[in-house]
Amino acid sequence: MNKIILFILSMALLMSCGKEVRNDVQAKSWQEIAPTEITLNPLQMIDRDWLEVSAGKEGKMNLMTISWGTIGELWNKPVFIVYVSTSRYTHQFMEENDYFTVTHFPESMRPQLSYLGRASGRNEDKVAGAGLTVEFTELGNPIYAEADLAIECKKIYAQQFDADLLPQEQREWYERSGLGIHYMYIGEILHVWKK
Repeated sequence: MNKIILFILSMALLMSCGKEVRNDVQAKSWQEIAPTEITLNPLQMIDRDWLEVSAGKEGKMNLMTISWGTIGELWNKPVFIVYVSTSRYTHQFMEENDYFTVTHFPESMRPQLSYLGRASGRNEDKVAGAGLTVEFTELGNPIYAEADLAIECKKIYAQQFDADLLPQEQREWYERSGLGIHYMYIGEILHVWKK
């Protein structure tokens, strides 16, 4: 009987040590910085490097590649603005959740970002398809171990572009593309982490 109790206590101790090591490794891999300490050029980061936006919680989330976005200041808050078409599966997750994350990846991840922009989470597990390792913030929002920058935002405003107010060129682009007109999601930047 004493051997069984000793075995159970030993296993419990080993499991708790494993958790501490894993959390310690995770804590060492990300360093929290202020939004003003983001050193990447915003135009390079958004338009050329591409980013990935995620919304949802563990077990029910989606992500997609974006090349439209804005980072700046609004209402005395640091903000990140993303634009998501109503035809994208991610749109419903942006609508249903109060938070979203934006992640930047090294150039070596370009094929995965391309895949995330083509594939739909309606039809497949995009995280697995891209070979990404999802991690969750303390608020329960998804970021990825392979990323080199993660920005966690609280949605503070959302509105769809008004088709009647769009320039003619953009109205024609939407008609040709078959995409639903984009929503603008303004998120207050709560946390920024870099590797």
